[in-house]
Amino acid sequence: MKHILLTIVFLLCGLSIKAQNTKYFKHLIFRETPYSETKGRIPLTKEEAQNVNHFKLSYDSVNRLILVEYKYTQHLIGLNRGGILDGKRALAPKTQINYTKNTETRMFFDVDNKPTTNGMGVFKEVYLYNKNGKRIDLKFYDKNGKPINNSWNIFEYTWKHINSNTVLEKRKDVKGGSVPMRPYYKFYNVLYKFNDNGILLSMNNVDDKLKLANDDTGIAIDKAIYDKDNNLVSFTFFNAQNKAVVGSFLGTAGGFATYDDNGNCLKYATVGVDGNYKINKRSNDAYSKYKFDSIGNLIERSNYDPNNKILKRRGVTSVKYIYDKDNPAKLLKTELYHTKPNETVKDSILLNLNTKIGKEKLTEDFNQLLETLKEHSSQFEFIDTTSYGKLVKIQENKLKDSMTVKEFYQVVSPIVASLGCLHTRIVDNRFFRTPPKYWLPLIVWFQDDRMYAINNRVENIEMNVGSEILEVNGISSSDIYKTLKTTISADAFNQQFYRGDLNVNFLYYYHSFYGFDSEYKIKFKPYTSEEVITTSFFIDEPAPNYKVEINNKPRLGVDIKKEKNTAIIKIKNFSYFPRGRQNIDFFKETIDGYMKKMKDKNISKVAFDLRGNRGGNPECTKYLLSYIIDKEINFYEDNDLNKRRNRPITVKPKTTNNINDSNIYMITDGRCASATAQMLAVVKHNTLATIIGEETGGTYSTHPGRRATALKNTKLALQIGTERESVNIPKLALDQGIIPDKKITVKLDNLLNKNDVLLKYIFNN
Repeated sequence: MKHILLTIVFLLCGLSIKAQNTKYFKHLIFRETPYSETKGRIPLTKEEAQNVNHFKLSYDSVNRLILVEYKYTQHLIGLNRGGILDGKRALAPKTQINYTKNTETRMFFDVDNKPTTNGMGVFKEVYLYNKNGKRIDLKFYDKNGKPINNSWNIFEYTWKHINSNTVLEKRKDVKGGSVPMRPYYKFYNVLYKFNDNGILLSMNNVDDKLKLANDDTGIAIDKAIYDKDNNLVSFTFFNAQNKAVVGSFLGTAGGFATYDDNGNCLKYATVGVDGNYKINKRSNDAYSKYKFDSIGNLIERSNYDPNNKILKRRGVTSVKYIYDKDNPAKLLKTELYHTKPNETVKDSILLNLNTKIGKEKLTEDFNQLLETLKEHSSQFEFIDTTSYGKLVKIQENKLKDSMTVKEFYQVVSPIVASLGCLHTRIVDNRFFRTPPKYWLPLIVWFQDDRMYAINNRVENIEMNVGSEILEVNGISSSDIYKTLKTTISADAFNQQFYRGDLNVNFLYYYHSFYGFDSEYKIKFKPYTSEEVITTSFFIDEPAPNYKVEINNKPRLGVDIKKEKNTAIIKIKNFSYFPRGRQNIDFFKETIDGYMKKMKDKNISKVAFDLRGNRGGNPECTKYLLSYIIDKEINFYEDNDLNKRRNRPITVKPKTTNNINDSNIYMITDGRCASATAQMLAVVKHNTLATIIGEETGGTYSTHPGRRATALKNTKLALQIGTERESVNIPKLALDQGIIPDKKITVKLDNLLNKNDVLLKYIFNN
């Protein structure tokens, strides 16, 4: 009877509280301690939530969380189908929350909306708050209202606030005895540190004086790392001296997790101090893999050893979960597999990429390429005929009875690059059609011929941002750099362009020359460490998503720093042509808007950030110039070529929102080429702006490219340079880029510390 009355009271309380605000999320942020708030990650609109598993969070008029529901359409569903590393451990399909002046009470309901216990075996949770509205205590009760230990033998949590982002936690059982975080995790006095958003950063085992103290396994700190979506991606154990060590109930140095775009955990692994797989002594595996359907249901899980071999657990290699197709909220059955499925299946994509082509067809393509190169208007401007002939002969002798497209590319790309023409290129378009999971998992930065990773590799938590890459698949990074330079088409063999283009397009050049592999062995040194580590990445891992953010950066953008009285206009490229959604009209209208905004806000300093801008349509560059000149200037050379093309030789100033009276900067790097470099040559000659950064990779003169017929058998794409095009300035050396007025080179440390030295220079001048 007492249980029934208690239930009725809370149900009535719930009915009396009306949600004022509702939010939807795919997942919840990981919670290690119940002190942490229940928060969502990866938000959904109400409409998006109708078709996928989701958490519905409801809030009252003062923005207190009053209801947490895990649902598919209108159905409450079980929490386990969402996989691991969600902040759902102490919840149920429905969690109802009620408040008094200084308490918060949580009650739990199953998928049938009937009272139940939460994931920790608790029927009711009661939080106590201090006068400042901070949680200071939590107790657990059974259905009869009696104190109860949760599944970790904890009855009561108490929290002492050290500062705004640090809390000291202690725990007791129902008999009043002190207990650890978990029965198997022997932290007792735990100092939790959070960021400003309440996300847990570290757990620290401390003594009564708040000094770090090692537990029985030799660790004192458990540090967590999250990605931009607040997915928990890695954790590392340290001792009291802040040195990475093996310990905890896992017997490892930490672990990592990878996720799909929906925040589903696809892989959970444990690692040693070198970041490589290490057996988790609690589960006796190195990692687990999970698969999900489009709705968000967990449909398969399996476990692996450090050598990526599937393991058996109680004779089972994998478990599959089958849901009702007509009602995905309903789990129909669980299937157990006792042998590794598809053990002998070969990777069809790798097989296709490595298909051999006979020598007769290769020779046909080789000769077709040579004939195409003869169409260049200045084929021997940067290489003499004798040297070219020798190179062709050397490369021709490398043709074998049969070769893959990759091997053929290795032979012919240096011939194409030998012309020293940016717009004469050979391209293996297969890279753009190959799924990202096959790519080398690196975004790199070259400095002084050394290669550094500028993306943190979750799959080896020691390969942090700034790690120096020493080898890839047994080839030294210096050899990779030297080799790839021979395949890159650059005007006049500009060294700045090689480095600049590799810093952006390394993956394309690498895979075009070296191909794709099922495993990438990488030797590296972590940032600020001399320790050399070798690790492996396998293509059956979740596809890397680090490239998405880079590729999805807008082509145009403006950032107005009012306190600096400065506007930064970022132009990724000038590839705006007559057709397409973002065409030349879009470019002009967007620039018009930027200029008006600067005039309206009385901005007196403008920086055009052209870093990485390889060129595009000269109509864009001329349009930009029209806003920064106060009188008509010459642009193209007055020659027969431009007359035949009916090109205006001059550029006239804009009369509306012209900014020529502003303090104008152009920011450059080695990848600035083609139309971008030509514009900068005009800017420098006419003293229209201060150019800062690096020498450009392009010159004042270039050969615009046109598409040529692709090679017949290998299908490699070709582009050939046409007649020379130069801007109207006193002739400069053809083998030199545009030299900045203020040379500033961005170093690796600047990138790692997010220290934009070029913008800093502009702000301070």
